[in-house]
Amino acid sequence: MKRIDLFLQSLERAFATAGEIAPWPVHVSIPPIYCGDFEASDLFLKLKKISKEDQPSKILSKLMIGPSVAKALLMDLIVGLKTAKPTISVEERVWFVENYFDGIEELQTGDIFCLDGTNQILNHSEAQGLYNKTPWIWIDTSESKQNFAHSLYKASAATKSLIWSLYFYGWDDIGYEINGPYEVTKNNGQKLHLVITDYFDLKPTLLWNSMESFPYSSIKLMALYDWGADLSVDMFCHFVNKGNLLNQTLGIYLEANGVPIRTEKRIKELTGIVLKRVSEQYKRIQAMTKKEIITKYIESRYYAFRRWRMYFQEDWRPPREVLQRLKDWGIIEIPEGEGPVWNDLKKAFDPRTDFVPGPPPT
Repeated sequence: MKRIDLFLQSLERAFATAGEIAPWPVHVSIPPIYCGDFEASDLFLKLKKISKEDQPSKILSKLMIGPSVAKALLMDLIVGLKTAKPTISVEERVWFVENYFDGIEELQTGDIFCLDGTNQILNHSEAQGLYNKTPWIWIDTSESKQNFAHSLYKASAATKSLIWSLYFYGWDDIGYEINGPYEVTKNNGQKLHLVITDYFDLKPTLLWNSMESFPYSSIKLMALYDWGADLSVDMFCHFVNKGNLLNQTLGIYLEANGVPIRTEKRIKELTGIVLKRVSEQYKRIQAMTKKEIITKYIESRYYAFRRWRMYFQEDWRPPREVLQRLKDWGIIEIPEGEGPVWNDLKKAFDPRTDFVPGPPPT
């Protein structure tokens, strides 16, 4: 099956488990209306130049900040390719997407579309090596160990809330990646699942200068699960499990800025700092106008592709034309609970069709 068909199949599966898309702080479909065609046209021309260089897929992979966000942002890029001026043909759109997939494949060791239920960045020996060198905290059924593991999951959940407040729902994997499950083996031959939740960009000062004082650039949670646990990760970084995740946890590890966090005191301190910043971020966003929020949303999109512009020594921020559209067109509203159905989205995210969800304002 062609990779585009696999991409669409993986999207359908991921949408099925995503539930209702939270329109916070504005509907995720609004920002691309202002910038999608500009952005797609720009990246298309840049990829044309990159394709003439030696090992273009390796260059492209270094311009992507992570495989999951690269795949998530491709959806709107495809729609942008269809609406770009000058016109980009079907053949050129397919060329762009196929080369884009080549770049993602440089970042991953497994199925880039996660149709096998894994999102693998490490190969088997790398995963096993990581397991071997990690100072795990082993979890048993005692109340103290269960409470400890729960506190680490709470710290991770707080960090995910911070990610939402920095990058907004829909493109939150600009700053984090869940990868695994990996198969690892203990010295006694027991097999375990390894899942890594990597919050790798918690201090995006280019996007939010208010984060300059935040003490953590990265937080990483790694967990080992019983081999019998039913776990999966899809293309949207949704970690899905059946049963009680805490009961299936056999080992756990948390670090901040690369330093292990191993005591209840340190965990509570870290969680408190993160939650305090989440509260500050939410208050900051609540004080913004809808126009300011949409502008920030668009900026976060360009931030995700900043390496493409920096590679060509260009300013990564949205061009003047995009911000002028926001001024000229005003605030576009998409009522909560409304939007295209999957059959329309499937056609929209297929570069081989000319279908788009709806015309932009004129």
